[in-house]
Amino acid sequence: MKKITFFFAVLFTAIGFSQNQSSGAVQSSIFNPIPQQFGGTEIFRFQPGLVTQLDSGTAFDFNSSQWFSLGRLNTGSQTVYGLRFQLKNRAITMGYQDLGDVNPRIQWIGDSFAAGTDLEFRVSNSFTSTSSKLVATMTDRGNTFFGNPLGITTTKVGIDYGDLGSTRTGITVDNLSGTNAYIAKGIFAKNNQGGYAKTGIEVQAITGSCYGNTGMSMRISDGYYNTGITASVTGSDTGSTYGISGAISGPSGVTPTGFGAAIQGRASTNPNRYAGYFNGNVVVTGSFSAGSDRKLKENIKNEENVLEKLAQIDAVTYNFKSNDQLSLPSNLQHGFIAQNIEEVFPELVSTIKKPIFDKENKETGTYEYKAVNYIGMISILTSSLKELDEKSKAEMQELKEETSVIIAQLNDKVAALESKIQALTGETKPDSLDDVNDIGFSMEQNKPNPFTNQTVINYTLPSNTKATISVVDLSGKFIREYTLSSEKGQLTINSSEIGKGIFVYALLSDNEVILTKKMVIR
Repeated sequence: MKKITFFFAVLFTAIGFSQNQSSGAVQSSIFNPIPQQFGGTEIFRFQPGLVTQLDSGTAFDFNSSQWFSLGRLNTGSQTVYGLRFQLKNRAITMGYQDLGDVNPRIQWIGDSFAAGTDLEFRVSNSFTSTSSKLVATMTDRGNTFFGNPLGITTTKVGIDYGDLGSTRTGITVDNLSGTNAYIAKGIFAKNNQGGYAKTGIEVQAITGSCYGNTGMSMRISDGYYNTGITASVTGSDTGSTYGISGAISGPSGVTPTGFGAAIQGRASTNPNRYAGYFNGNVVVTGSFSAGSDRKLKENIKNEENVLEKLAQIDAVTYNFKSNDQLSLPSNLQHGFIAQNIEEVFPELVSTIKKPIFDKENKETGTYEYKAVNYIGMISILTSSLKELDEKSKAEMQELKEETSVIIAQLNDKVAALESKIQALTGETKPDSLDDVNDIGFSMEQNKPNPFTNQTVINYTLPSNTKATISVVDLSGKFIREYTLSSEKGQLTINSSEIGKGIFVYALLSDNEVILTKKMVIR
C-alpha cells in the first residue's frame, strides 16, 4: 500500500511540475527537472480531445472572454483543429480551419476599427525580457511591411491587393528615411546565383477588363538627389545588353487608336529639365517627330534675311576631346560650334548642367556645357534655299534681259560681218534655210544657246563634199576650226575649247562661206 501511495504521489508531483514548471515571474533557469517516467522520454500524454484554459470571463465565448485552446475545437458551425488564443473580440489561430482543409493556416481575427488588427513578427535576444524588435507586420488589408511601419528611419515595403474596383498596387515602397541618410533604397534586389535568366523584380498585370494597370509606380520628392529607376548593366562582349527595355504592341489583328509608348518621359518647361537625357549615341530606326501643329503656336512669322545670318556661321569638322563626364564619339564629326551659333541664333543654344557624382554615387557638383538645337536649324536652312531660289530667279531674269540686248547687238554685228564676207567673196549667199537646202547644205542653230559647258550643231552636206565649221569672235579673229567627216551629223563644241563670250560660227566648203550663225557662251 505504501508503494502504491508513493507511486501516485510521484505521478501527481510530475504532473504538477509538467503543468506548472514556472509560476509567477519568468525564471532564468529550469529547476528540479521532471524525471523520465515509464522508461522513455515521454513525460505526459493527453487523451484525444481539447485542452483549454479559461483566463477571463464566464464562458468560452468570442466576445468578452479570454481563453486558450489546443486540439479539436467545435465553434458551433465547424470543427477546427489546432491552437487558438482568444482575447476579447480578437484572436489568433494556427492549424486547420476545418478538418476537411488541405492546407493549414495562420489566421488572426479582429475588428478592423480597433487595435490589434495587425500580425506582428518580432525578434528578441532575451528569454526573460518582454522587449523585442518589430521586423515585419501583416495588416488586414493585405499589406506586408518589413521593419517598423510607423518609424521614420526604416524601409516600408508592402503588397497591397486592394478591393475590387479600387486601386491595385503590386508593390508599395514607402521609404521614410531621415535627413541623415544620404542614400535610401526603396527596393534592393540582388541575384548573384548562376542561371540563364535572372529577374530582380517581375510584375505581371494580366487582366481582362481593368481600366488601368501600372506595373511599377514611383513618386519621389523633396530630396537633393532623386532617381526613380536606376539601371547599371555590364554586358558581355557577344550578348545584347539593355539598361531599360520597353516594348509595346496592339491587340492581334486590330489597329490601335489609343496612345501608346514603350517608354514615356515627361518634364516641366523649367530650365535644365528634359524629358530624356542620353549621355552617348542614340539610334532611332523609326521616324522622329516633334510637335509642330499650328494650334500649338502663336506669333508665327516667316524667316527673313537668313542668308546674311548664315554667312556668319562656320560649318566645321572636328573631333571631341577626351572627357570623363560625357560619353563622346571618337570619330570625325561635322557640325557647328555652339558659341558661333549663339552669336547669330541665341535661341538655338541651351546650357546643360549635368550633375557630377563621386565613387559612392554622391552628387558633388555640376558639369556645364552648351548644346545646339540642330532640328531648329532645318527651318533656317530651308528658308535660305527659298531665299536663294528667289535671288537666282531675279539674277536669271536680269541675265535674260542682258542677253537680249547682247543678241540684238550681235545681230547687228553679224549682219555687218556677212556684208564684209560678201564684199570679200563677191558672192551673195542665201539667207534662209530653204535656199541652203536647195544647194544641199544646212547648218542649224546650236542648242542650247546660250550655253555654259557644251552645245550641239546639226548639219547636212551634199554627197562627196568636204566642209568645216569655223569659229571666230566678233572682231573676226579666228578661234577654232572643226572638220566635218560625214554628210549628216552633229558637231559638239565644249566651252573649254572656245572660252566665254559671243562668237560667230560659219559652214565653209572649198574656202567658201556657206552659212553663218551666232552663239553665246556664259
